[in-house]
Amino acid sequence: MRIEMPTVPLEAGLSPENPPCPACGEPIFNWILLPVDTGVARRCEACGLGVLRQTATTEEALADFDRGQRDDGWIEYQSRTSLQAGFTGGAWSGLGTDRAFRYCPEAIRRLVATRDQVVKRSRWLPGRSILAMWQSGINMFTFGHNLALGRFGRARPTPAKRSLQRWLDVFISITVALPVLLLALPLELIGGLFRRGGAYRVELEVL
Repeated sequence: MRIEMPTVPLEAGLSPENPPCPACGEPIFNWILLPVDTGVARRCEACGLGVLRQTATTEEALADFDRGQRDDGWIEYQSRTSLQAGFTGGAWSGLGTDRAFRYCPEAIRRLVATRDQVVKRSRWLPGRSILAMWQSGINMFTFGHNLALGRFGRARPTPAKRSLQRWLDVFISITVALPVLLLALPLELIGGLFRRGGAYRVELEVL
């Protein structure tokens, strides 16, 4: 005899430890341990939004998203549901910013819908994505994170806490840079092909 297990809705998990997602209202759960820095990292299982703060509102998530807007009106973001984010976990270079949210296509769709907007166009950014995948790969070997891109102002570096570790990170970064790049290039191309690239820009329009 087949026994069917009851389905438990996500909203049943709402609690002070698992507050509602700013994008869709479903509970957000623990995601990963933040590298080097201590802090809160949660994600929504329904829409994929990543939240790096204790509490968050829809207005705060939209304001943070709008910070990525460029002069031409397009908004850039690094995707939390990208292949590189899933592959490298806590080493993902996209964690190394001062932004409180980590976006993905579904979360963006739901967020902008709250102000009567839709995503008109979306474009993968291959150059930026490959660099992010490369840095994420290096981060998997170093104590600190985003040291290479941080040196050129392309990311916020998070140095290791101890002096010896910082010196080791310089040596490790130089040693693994080329091998990691050779691996990062095809992996990110695969991610972009299946719409799991690391970085995108979107154009919005009002309904």
